[in-house]
Amino acid sequence: MRSMCNNLAAETKQKDFIDQLQCPEVRMLTQAVFGPALIQILATPSSAHQQREATAPRAEEAQPANQPVFALDATYQQWLTALDLAPESLIDFLASPQRLKLGVYHERLWQYFLTHSHETELICANLKARHKGQDLGEFDLIYQHHKLGLVHCEIASKYYLADGEDDSAWEHWHGPGKTDRLDLKLHHSINKQLNLADHPAAMATLESMLNQEQKQRVSKQPLVKHLHVGGRLFYRRSDQPVGRQTPQHLNPHHLKGHWLFLHEWQALLANHRLRFCSVDKPFWLDTLAAHQQWMTRTENKPALAQEQPEMVVYQLDEQHSAQYGFVVPNDWLSR
Repeated sequence: MRSMCNNLAAETKQKDFIDQLQCPEVRMLTQAVFGPALIQILATPSSAHQQREATAPRAEEAQPANQPVFALDATYQQWLTALDLAPESLIDFLASPQRLKLGVYHERLWQYFLTHSHETELICANLKARHKGQDLGEFDLIYQHHKLGLVHCEIASKYYLADGEDDSAWEHWHGPGKTDRLDLKLHHSINKQLNLADHPAAMATLESMLNQEQKQRVSKQPLVKHLHVGGRLFYRRSDQPVGRQTPQHLNPHHLKGHWLFLHEWQALLANHRLRFCSVDKPFWLDTLAAHQQWMTRTENKPALAQEQPEMVVYQLDEQHSAQYGFVVPNDWLSR
């Protein structure tokens, strides 16, 4: 019990630190690296075989890391506070003539962090591996950690909605567009992406990016494998308190929201003094504290979620706290 209370206090303190950051880009970087992950796996050489045996959707062999690879300690807080006061280098790094996809934006946040962290050196990012004209895959991030050694890191930021059948099972969590599913994503990440370096041709491609010292080290000790899937899970909204089942092997303290049909959303608008705002990408990566530009039902606004699901932050009234939600078309489940 004491351990649970200590963990809750630490999480609250961490959340408070992230929320007080003023620059959205710095806040999203901090949330991406230090915020609660959906799942994080750290396979050191002594346990690397566990990841090769991992399967989905059951994933009995997937062993989430007990401790985060990067802890939001005083040193990082000091660095992030300074960056928040002068964020130009981060903003310039994220700048693009074209609007970046959410996944690419998330990757750039991690690239900036690994480049500037006192614990790491970024070796390469998005390194493609080929063999005899065929694509083997892509290394998201290769970095040198001053304690762990050479690390192959796969990252993602994912947002899934429960279909209401069995919240504990990975296959019952869908992306908003119904083109992605939690079990398929984790199966691919654990069984393929994390094991890319096991292919000799892929390892040869990776070694071409290493200096002599790093080559010697990796010849004696396999790569550390690091999977970090962040994001948020949206449970079915209900007026009655119901026990939520965390999907198997996922962090029980993951970021949460809920979803509701468009007709249910319209009923909320009609019956409550609702304040809300739509959340556009890349600000899905941000925190509740960021969304201050509230819209009300009396304002002139475009129709919400008529064709595609839409993320919102809303507050029923002054007695309720703000929360994340997804409003989906009425036929979303049958799509």
